[in-house]
Amino acid sequence: MISESRMFSEQVLNDALWNKMLRGSSRSQKDADARKNVYQKVFSNYESMREVAKTFSGMAEIPLLSNQYFNATVASYVRSFAGFLTIERSMDQPTALLWYMDLLGVTDNRKVLPNLGPEDLHGINARFQTSAALDSSIPMYKIATNKKLIPGSVEIQLVHAADPANPIIIRDDAHGNLLAPAGVLVANSDNSLGVDYRTGVISFSIDYANFVVATDDKYTVLGYEDVAGDPAFGQLTGPGNNRFKVGMQNIVCTSEPDMLVAENNLMAIAAMQKAVGANPAEVTGAKLTELYTKLVNGKLVKGLNDMWNGNAWQIDLDPTAMPGQNQYTDYNSYLEKFMGELVEVDTELAKRSYKGVRATAYIVGFNVANLFMKLKMSGNFVMNTDSTYINDLVGYYNGVPVMRHEDVGVNDGYAVCKTADGQLAPLMRGIFLPLTNTPVVGNYNNPSQFASGVYYQEVNQPIVPIFCKVWALAA
Repeated sequence: MISESRMFSEQVLNDALWNKMLRGSSRSQKDADARKNVYQKVFSNYESMREVAKTFSGMAEIPLLSNQYFNATVASYVRSFAGFLTIERSMDQPTALLWYMDLLGVTDNRKVLPNLGPEDLHGINARFQTSAALDSSIPMYKIATNKKLIPGSVEIQLVHAADPANPIIIRDDAHGNLLAPAGVLVANSDNSLGVDYRTGVISFSIDYANFVVATDDKYTVLGYEDVAGDPAFGQLTGPGNNRFKVGMQNIVCTSEPDMLVAENNLMAIAAMQKAVGANPAEVTGAKLTELYTKLVNGKLVKGLNDMWNGNAWQIDLDPTAMPGQNQYTDYNSYLEKFMGELVEVDTELAKRSYKGVRATAYIVGFNVANLFMKLKMSGNFVMNTDSTYINDLVGYYNGVPVMRHEDVGVNDGYAVCKTADGQLAPLMRGIFLPLTNTPVVGNYNNPSQFASGVYYQEVNQPIVPIFCKVWALAA
């Protein structure tokens, strides 16, 4: 009996058409290769189930995956929206953990480089710089850099607003003293040195009698951290901000079992073969592909709708609402306005996620899909001629896939981003069991009737907030 993983290798991995479809529904070739490995792992899960199946009468000699259901499964994987919206993972258990990593600061556990969202790069560079306004009411300026400073690296610039090109330069002498032109500085009131290299504190007092501060005058302090740790002047009393660690986080995903049951009778099958020459097995496989794909897409879109809780970006296409130079009266300008607003959407995407600097896919309602398709006349949209269903990939806007679904509001749309390596996306799809057929069961009350079923177990779970939602007011 051929194993499922071997069946996957022989029937799928070497199938040029399937691989082409997989690449077309993936973010990149690296993402496609990762998805392929996931699917192979999913099918290999059944090899350990055969021994369990033998305990059930009538199942010992029946392959758990017949060809028609196997083909339906792998076809559905590459035809659904999953490749554009999800991180796909195989699950060894019905409940599994999806792991991800954030880069944290050691001293305060701040998220320096989070997997998603705003970064915190403040204070981690070896070079320190800060600026502020000069105020004649402040007797002594005291700047805490929280860095162990390199002697001789400190520089203070006093800048007159009336002459910004000629700042007064003050430098340290590598012994803690600040050297300035005559009449600029006075001794600190607490008799402290200008620079404490160990603690990173820089102090200076301005001689306001000779250096007259005017409005908008400012100072800039620069220094360099001793990241090498020169032992000549001891240890830093407080650790700096340039120390990092990886923080492991996880998302719990629980798969849900589901089943589809087909009921038939021998007379109907015989009539079908006689009347139209159709092969019932092929029809079942094709319809199963459609049904399973539609169910997957519906669950993914539901996940987007349920997860969204932010502020939508408004796209106002009413020409009367834009007076002056923004007003347009011809149809091309109407469409160009829509394309221009999509640039704003990408900017919002970048501001909210930091990683998603541009949309890699759009999930839209009917009116927004119509606007995209009308861009075909300008050469910015290419129709998907293989589309066979209302909820399908309708085409590509400048290379970005545009998918239409009836569960998205007619004037709504989602701009989502999946990274090129396939490691970050709005949704997670965990697959525990692929489509699997059960043995045919007869009806004792009517011997001509029989039923068979298919079952699968997976989860489609939101893992991060939707990056940006488009709201199109089609006028």
